[in-house]
Amino acid sequence: MIIPCIDLFAHRREELAEDVERLIELGKQSSLFGKLAVSGGSRESIAELETIATALGGMVELLIEWKTASALDEANLLRLLNAGASAIYSCEVSESPFTAIPSDRWILIHADQNAVLSEEIPNVANWIELQLRGLDVLIDARTLQSEPRQVVEFLEGILVSDRPDGLWPTVIVDELGTALGLAYSNSESLLDALTYRRGTYWSRSRNGLWIKGKESGATQGLLGIRWDCDRDALRFQVTQGSPGFCHLKTHSCFGYERGIATILERLRERATGDDLQSFTRKLINNPAMLKAKLLEEAGELADASNKEHIVFEAADVLYFTMIKLLASGGELNEVYQELARRMNRVVRRPNKLES
Repeated sequence: MIIPCIDLFAHRREELAEDVERLIELGKQSSLFGKLAVSGGSRESIAELETIATALGGMVELLIEWKTASALDEANLLRLLNAGASAIYSCEVSESPFTAIPSDRWILIHADQNAVLSEEIPNVANWIELQLRGLDVLIDARTLQSEPRQVVEFLEGILVSDRPDGLWPTVIVDELGTALGLAYSNSESLLDALTYRRGTYWSRSRNGLWIKGKESGATQGLLGIRWDCDRDALRFQVTQGSPGFCHLKTHSCFGYERGIATILERLRERATGDDLQSFTRKLINNPAMLKAKLLEEAGELADASNKEHIVFEAADVLYFTMIKLLASGGELNEVYQELARRMNRVVRRPNKLES
């Protein structure tokens, strides 16, 4: 796996606080492969690192490097893990020297282990060799932006195909992981996708690039790329523009999905539709009524005692919660990201009801 790295040592201390938002944006742009590393952490940069971990911890598996175990105390390490960091990594200490930090949240970086390689990697051939040995490859985050061709060369070196045309089957999913359809990729389409961060594939019928939405308007923004365990198939995660991925003008080529994303889309249609009697529309336009219903249904869910009643009341709470989310302009994937960030916590929040 490619792990882009953001190096804090490249920023002077007096500039770091001002650079945090730019570093977060660089992290978002570099999170295509699901992991991100930040090196050069110190006590002096703990506030900025906590901000970075909070912003990115739900989007990507975030690794934070310390050169020595003494560079940070346990309380601050926990502070970063609870903010959203997935793990702390070290080049010198093989085991966590802190009792409150689980062993799987402290990673030793060593070239002979199935772990990140922290040394500078001189060329793509080395990246390929390390990946084929089962090692992740740490590269400068800016490489993904400035040298997409190097990334494509790396993928050429590790991916395999049993097809006569050498194409890689590519599963396309949306922000929530819903399968939209199947396409095919090659080096040329990958270069375009990485360069312009869009859904670009190889059309077998036209024997050329297929830039999704170029003709239909149903454009795709590229969020992530994964390859499967056999390295013979890819997965693109994208934002899918209206009316959808399918040529039949549906979100997915696999027909109607009975998922929560479909429900939210239907609620969005009702909220903006012409039916003035729509309860959804009334709730959107009456915050006081929406608040009252949320409080009412939450209480009924808390009082429910059997499974059928709980399921019924939970559906009510989810409905009014989605209306509240819709009214704010929030998206479901943002909720998922927040839940994912919280899953990284080592220490639970103090429970005022238990104290």
